[in-house]
Amino acid sequence: MIAMCEQPAPLDQWHKRLGGGRGRRIQPRPLAAFGYLTNGPVIDGLVEVENLHIVILCDEEIRPGHYALRLAGYSGSRVPWGVRFGPENCQFRKDLRLQPVPGGRGYRLDLADEELLVLGLDLHRQRERCARFRQRQVREQLVLPKLWAAFRTDDAIGITGDGPELAAYAARTGKLPQHLLEHLRRDHGGLVLYPLAWVSHCWQQAIAVFADLERFPNRQVFHLRQPSDDLVGYQDAAEFDFHTALARAPGGAVAV
Repeated sequence: MIAMCEQPAPLDQWHKRLGGGRGRRIQPRPLAAFGYLTNGPVIDGLVEVENLHIVILCDEEIRPGHYALRLAGYSGSRVPWGVRFGPENCQFRKDLRLQPVPGGRGYRLDLADEELLVLGLDLHRQRERCARFRQRQVREQLVLPKLWAAFRTDDAIGITGDGPELAAYAARTGKLPQHLLEHLRRDHGGLVLYPLAWVSHCWQQAIAVFADLERFPNRQVFHLRQPSDDLVGYQDAAEFDFHTALARAPGGAVAV
């Protein structure tokens, strides 16, 4: 019989990877790592944006020559132009270089929150691998999941597509915008879903927005040359600001 190897406890993993770094001057990595957690069911790869927690790991200078290994999480909220991930939705802001302890508060992780600790360690491991051996796997920029607007069946009848994203796709494919809209229509839990970027002008009729995780990578490593540029921006109908919260949001943890 072959003995099964047990995974080291998360705290043991932390000690192995980060336990010897206290007080050292750390050379920051020009890379950031991206992952996510979900709070609630993921059905057919879809989860409501309010229940999606995007997690960013990167170095942040806290005093000259000394860096926190910042681990911060953000949920999404609906806004008139689509969805926003920003400082007002920062769920937690931690320093992975501080040893996790039971009931950890402020910048210190709670040892009882194993899911977050394991994710943070995995993002750290992925980033270190890319820095040393896998530069080709580093993305030029972070990629957010595709977003879908959900409508009641009766309301969906009058929905029309619009916007530069749909116009550009129609020009590439040579198909009419409304034909594309109907072609990509999805039915989910009694609702009708369309790509959010194509129907964001109908935001008042949408009853939910879903993030599509079905083919979305659960980990990303991307270049971080200038945080104010690389952690802030727009993708289709999604606005994100993972920099302001990293620099200014108060400490504290929210269970995810």
